[in-house]
Amino acid sequence: MYIRKIDIDDFKILKMFHMKHFQSYAISDASFQAYITQSQYQTFGMFHVKHLVGYVIFLSSGEEADIVYIATHPDYRNQGIGTYMIKHYIAISGVSKIFLEVEETNQVALGFYKSLGFEIINCRRNYLHGHPAYMMLLSIR
Repeated sequence: MYIRKIDIDDFKILKMFHMKHFQSYAISDASFQAYITQSQYQTFGMFHVKHLVGYVIFLSSGEEADIVYIATHPDYRNQGIGTYMIKHYIAISGVSKIFLEVEETNQVALGFYKSLGFEIINCRRNYLHGHPAYMMLLSIR
């Protein structure tokens, strides 16, 4: 497996991967194109041979970043792909803080982020679809 930055040539691959495996979280074509082409976003894909098995999108702002989306193909979960993608970004970006939001009911995601050292810092009562979500922070230095 290998990780690389996603570019505009990967648009269809990324969009189809997301639609097939994560259709409950709709993302417009314009948003995906922005995530790939605009400089404030860093989008990485994890590939097995030529197949996308995971991706992560960061919104970068100096020494801080937000995880906008992270997804792993269901057949490749629990193999360290999400961890590797986040650690790869930390290694190349120089960020000192990473923020994210995760629904309170998503215990799998909460456990994953806590295992990486993320801490809950706040709660948003009306996040996606009106569900409450935790704001989490990973302090790197």
